[in-house]
Amino acid sequence: MQSDRITINRTRPYVTYALIALNVAVFLIEQILRLTGMGTSTMLLKMGAKENTLITCGQYWRLLTACFLHANLTHILSNLIGLYFWGPHAEVLLGRVKFLIVYLASGIFGSLLSYVCSNGFSVGASGALFGIFGALLYFRTRHKQVFDRVFGMQVLAFIGLNLLIGFMGSGVDNFGHIGGLIGGFLTAYCTGLYRERLRWHQLLSTAGLILLAAALFTFGIWKYSAQLGIPMFSFLDVLY
Repeated sequence: MQSDRITINRTRPYVTYALIALNVAVFLIEQILRLTGMGTSTMLLKMGAKENTLITCGQYWRLLTACFLHANLTHILSNLIGLYFWGPHAEVLLGRVKFLIVYLASGIFGSLLSYVCSNGFSVGASGALFGIFGALLYFRTRHKQVFDRVFGMQVLAFIGLNLLIGFMGSGVDNFGHIGGLIGGFLTAYCTGLYRERLRWHQLLSTAGLILLAAALFTFGIWKYSAQLGIPMFSFLDVLY
């Protein structure tokens, strides 16, 4: 029988607030660069947007830095409003450290799936935000009755609506959303909930998750290296 007794982190969601502050700080730097006359695309590429050719040429950090960049005010507001409202729920259920791990891992998985499946360059915290929802879905597998009482259909509706908008609209990196959602669920499974000790199957799953990330990354490197006609894992001098 599934137990509804859970332990939660009752402190304020400082990690969520710190992540919001970091995204805002990066966005302010973007605006300063815009004031110098730099175009939006050039500025985002210089700051670390996900761009497949540059990643293939050795700029692997873009898989993470892209998660903290935003194209415009509407873009950052939509993501940070979601983070503000939903981040504390995940931080309460996971604890600070596990929540941060889930957030960062989700962002990277979103970038990885986008790297493998999408040719365009992309930015935004939406992959990490979808990872938060993935973590909440993991919580639902552990405590369905609590989840249904607290969240109802809100989480499922949010995921479904935003994925639908992504498939129907243009300029939305839905592969980043899907990768973040899957990454958040799997990472939450590996870390467990707040104050839960890791069990052997979670340690094995963590190794499997790392291998999955490595496989996606290697496949992307192979795919685009072949297209560019360069050796795999090359470190080449490029424009940005």
